[in-house]
Amino acid sequence: MKSICSTDHIIGYKESKIAQSEHNDCVVRAIASTFGFEYNVAHKFVAEEFGRKQGKGTFNTSLKLSKRAHILGKSYRVLDKQDITYPGSARHQSLGGKPVEVTLRVFLERFPKGKYLVIVKGHAFSIIDGVVIGNASDGKRLRAKILFAIKVEE
Repeated sequence: MKSICSTDHIIGYKESKIAQSEHNDCVVRAIASTFGFEYNVAHKFVAEEFGRKQGKGTFNTSLKLSKRAHILGKSYRVLDKQDITYPGSARHQSLGGKPVEVTLRVFLERFPKGKYLVIVKGHAFSIIDGVVIGNASDGKRLRAKILFAIKVEE
């Protein structure tokens, strides 16, 4: 599986003074890379619309994305829960278990094409045409469970 560091993919990241002083900005980077925005544009949007504070994480991102239909004029749709879950093992089902979230590996198999913003526990990153774009280690997190995902409409 191919993986790219978001700092190499985001327009204007290396020149941005804001980006150089930021921490906990995975949602900003995921929005910038998924939608093709400059880092500073995505940073301003997340601060204004999602209430993100400088150097702090962005909380309730999936809820906030669920309530919108577009970001700065670009449309997206939230993937249905059944798209990012599976019934689980036969034993899990026989014990009355609820559906289980798919892992990053399964997500990449199900959705090899398109632009996606995905959320795993405590983190967000992009997947564009099967390439993971985020932190250097995100492409190695194949067992991470996808909790929420959106697909950019093109």
